[in-house]
Amino acid sequence: MKYKALFLDCDGTLIPYDYAALPSDALARAIKKAEEKVAVCIVTGRAYPFTKPILEKLGLHSGILVANNGAEVIDLKTGGTLYEKPIEEKDFRVIADYLNKENISFYAKQDQKDLSYQEKHFSSSSGIKKVFMGFTEEILSLEKAENILKFLSSLPTINAHKTHHADPDKYGIIFSHAQATKMHGVSILLKELNLKKEEVIGVGDSYNDFPLLMASGLKVAMGNAVEELKEIADYIAPSVTEDGVVDVIEKFILTPTP
Repeated sequence: MKYKALFLDCDGTLIPYDYAALPSDALARAIKKAEEKVAVCIVTGRAYPFTKPILEKLGLHSGILVANNGAEVIDLKTGGTLYEKPIEEKDFRVIADYLNKENISFYAKQDQKDLSYQEKHFSSSSGIKKVFMGFTEEILSLEKAENILKFLSSLPTINAHKTHHADPDKYGIIFSHAQATKMHGVSILLKELNLKKEEVIGVGDSYNDFPLLMASGLKVAMGNAVEELKEIADYIAPSVTEDGVVDVIEKFILTPTP
């Protein structure tokens, strides 16, 4: 199969789970080579401002970015928004009341055009602008995280996933509008790039990457991915610390198809 696009998660896939990290030089070189053959797009839970250093290191100055877990799709060349789906205010207030009652602090991603987009310890009476996504830190037990997911799943317009990267015994939660998943972001990418699902490679590592992989023709899980993601993958790449994305590029994009 000759693939035409490479859709990549960021944290845990392009870089280790460290907000200060940048892609390796080897990965940047591989991405540059891949761009000569396919469209390369980042599909991330990060907000646009916090993705810019990654894009800069990779030399991705044009194309399309799926940010905030699919709540926002941005044209990198113009900075314009192609799609956005914030959480409905009434739902956010319900979630804020619930999490505060459970004594769980969380962040809400609001202003997407500057870096001061996070606030902690929200309440239903907080000043709410436009919330694209909310998340807790990865400090929850699995039982606590599952209980929160059970509550969030009762809200029909909310999508939620566990997060699990650094500590093997700790989890976090991210939540967004039900029409703001990585699958929704990919659907915009396919339309804008005039591509079919079968022509796309999707690469990820965590629970919120299930929609990304399911929307892709070739499903790739990183070696450091959660086991559940590996179970649905067509291919398991080396881990992020081994530059697994470089392996994917060399194997499926740069190597001629027989």
